[in-house]
Amino acid sequence: MTSQNFELSRRRLMQTVGIGAGAVAATSVLGACQAEGEDEGASGKFVYVYPFDTTTQHHNAAISNAALLVAAPVAELFLPRPALVDWGTNEWIPQLAETISLDGTTLTVKLREGLKWTDDKDVTATDLVGSINLQKLNAAQGTIGWDQVVSATADDDLTVTVVYTEVFPGVDHGVLKTQVLPHARYGEWMDQAAELVASGVVQGDPEQSALSEQIAAEDFLDDGMPVTCGAYKFEEIGETVVTFSVHSDGLFADQVNFDTVEVQKGDNAASVQMLLNREVDYSTQVLGATDRQTIAGVEGLKEISTPGYDGIGLMLNQGRFPEFADVRVRKAFMYVFDTEIIGEIAKGAGGYYIPATYTGLPDPHAEGLFDDVELEYYASDHDKATSLLEEAGWTKEDDGWHKPDGALAEYEIIGIDGWTDFALTGEQAMSQLNEFGFTITYRNLPDDGNQWGTWGAGDFDIAVRQWANPFVPYVYGSWQMAWFTDNANTADAPGMGIPTDAVETQTQGTVNVDELYLKAQKGTEAEQAEANKQLGIVFNETLPRLPLFLNQRVTYAIEGERVEKVDSGAYELNDVYFDNPIMIRILDGSIEPA
Repeated sequence: MTSQNFELSRRRLMQTVGIGAGAVAATSVLGACQAEGEDEGASGKFVYVYPFDTTTQHHNAAISNAALLVAAPVAELFLPRPALVDWGTNEWIPQLAETISLDGTTLTVKLREGLKWTDDKDVTATDLVGSINLQKLNAAQGTIGWDQVVSATADDDLTVTVVYTEVFPGVDHGVLKTQVLPHARYGEWMDQAAELVASGVVQGDPEQSALSEQIAAEDFLDDGMPVTCGAYKFEEIGETVVTFSVHSDGLFADQVNFDTVEVQKGDNAASVQMLLNREVDYSTQVLGATDRQTIAGVEGLKEISTPGYDGIGLMLNQGRFPEFADVRVRKAFMYVFDTEIIGEIAKGAGGYYIPATYTGLPDPHAEGLFDDVELEYYASDHDKATSLLEEAGWTKEDDGWHKPDGALAEYEIIGIDGWTDFALTGEQAMSQLNEFGFTITYRNLPDDGNQWGTWGAGDFDIAVRQWANPFVPYVYGSWQMAWFTDNANTADAPGMGIPTDAVETQTQGTVNVDELYLKAQKGTEAEQAEANKQLGIVFNETLPRLPLFLNQRVTYAIEGERVEKVDSGAYELNDVYFDNPIMIRILDGSIEPA
């Protein structure tokens, strides 16, 4: 897919569901608005490392994955949203919003008064409405939280009303997590989007594609610095360093303690060197076991461990290889793998955990749900793998395993260049399968954004990919990932090629996963619980994805050099890519200079 479709980068794998209902007042730790002038107490510098690229990225934030730092966790400091999520309580943390209320099918957002963009214009409801319409128009059909949006209107300068066709937990996630853009810069596109949304145009229609082409043609590189409204503003943009200074009229400018935030350009390897030299204060790069060992002795180094709701596994392309439709084959693959070794090599000790149940759910969601159910537990057992393959009609010969039609079982696993955890997982999976007698090769795709389209198009044999819930702490997010992400089953986007309307299981009979998913998402509390339980059993028996391990999110900080203490505080369960706890705590003033 291209940037014209507003694809998100690296860990933003798809737009999905969110948190929150009812009313939220801005009485949290992020209570104040902005300073009349720059906080006299602000001092020092906070340094973050992230792999940006000024030679390919631009200042058009309407294309988030291609705009400088807009898709990075640090964007919360300069291009805020109406609200972020507290993963521990499932409550909204108001940001640009002063209050949020969901009453029936109507969401009302009241923005904070007195905020300004860096072009000195007021932040108003018009900005939020325009941003919502752009996101609504360009959201892929089937995207939860955007499909349900009927309209967004500005009631006055600070109040926005959003009407939904229906409501359920997380329906407001799309709107409240929208990065708000200035109407003064993006207004022409916003107004066109509003007209198209009102007329029923959706992503993929000719009118939407034409507007996307207009947006993709603009980079705003000749218009000076990006226009932002956060606590920090772009001060200087260099090839290897981007510097931010306090924006005195921006959101929470009176609460932050650093007068400068600096983003150093760095991939995994560079971030390791910067941590070794104590040149950065915080890194969200995913480091492998060797890299973690390399930096282990650095003075002041702190590993911040966050329980992950997602994991790394494999997608088998059933559309390309019909033999993968046999659950015995999928199970045999799982019994080949020593997942402890794969996790240890890919993430290192403390960087992963093996699920307690192979139900497609992270442990926090699976706990207690399957206590009265006998589930299959997939630990390395080559005898069992052999037995399953032979039952499925496979034979082991001198040159390896042969499929029922007599053909040699040859497959390619793909990962992503620079994604260390993916690459090491794929390489180790290849090695273990080959040791068992398969003929497997491994290849990295370039990290150029096209991998998202590759997965959706089904242009792979076996692909390293996420499982469980990478986005928000709602159980049904895991079902979205398990069966529907990269599995559209259309001519243009076949994905994994796994049917979901009629899934044959051993204990549940023929199951319509589509219908069960809707019950898990929108049913009564009892219906949700029962649907979640049944879907977990179906996952366990059919393995729509092969779950290898769950991520223990590990980020890295240096304390005592420029920053006194770096920790997640009350937000220890927050995902580091979507609602980064350190960025939240910089904004609320909890993180201070050394």
